[in-house]
Amino acid sequence: MENETRMVGHFEVKHAIHIGHSEILFCMDETNRERPYLVCNCTTSNPIGMEQYFSRTEGTDYLQMMSEFTSRVNDQLEFTKAEQDKIAVPLQPFTLEQCNPDDHGQSIENQVVVIRLNRLRPEYQTADKQLVLATGGFGTAAHSRGRAVYTTNLYSGKESRWNREDILGTLKPEHMPNWAKERLTQLQAERQPKHKKQEQER
Repeated sequence: MENETRMVGHFEVKHAIHIGHSEILFCMDETNRERPYLVCNCTTSNPIGMEQYFSRTEGTDYLQMMSEFTSRVNDQLEFTKAEQDKIAVPLQPFTLEQCNPDDHGQSIENQVVVIRLNRLRPEYQTADKQLVLATGGFGTAAHSRGRAVYTTNLYSGKESRWNREDILGTLKPEHMPNWAKERLTQLQAERQPKHKKQEQER
């Protein structure tokens, strides 16, 4: 529900800023006179997407705790900037004109697909985050009622789950950058032994 109060234990989340891989939370428990304020980090980077809280700091001084909150936000911002600076490929995002639009009428399994920009966080709306290889899931099939599409990111190799509606389309071959071609060849070579093993076990 949109108006549902978000809680971290007995603390109500008053401010939340998500940058990069971590969300910074400023929370308050008005019934706690000793330490009414809590600042912590939150991530959902786990197989089931459950919120996990870490680096918890509780305190009594509002200004001190707000300073802790803003300091963590700035640290996360700088970390994310540094992370992006290390990316060695063009970041210009892919558009619909560079894709064969996904009309759900074709299978996209083992195809290089493009994630819609509005499904990515603002700081991650870049080409390296968009290009993925669709490796499986009911959502990859044509005219499927399933939504799940399991993917491997071509740049990072990270495996993720998306919904079929998150996909803009399959990338047109003429727009495939060289770095993506090289990585795709590598991924396909790595997947071949796994496929053979699965077929032998059937």
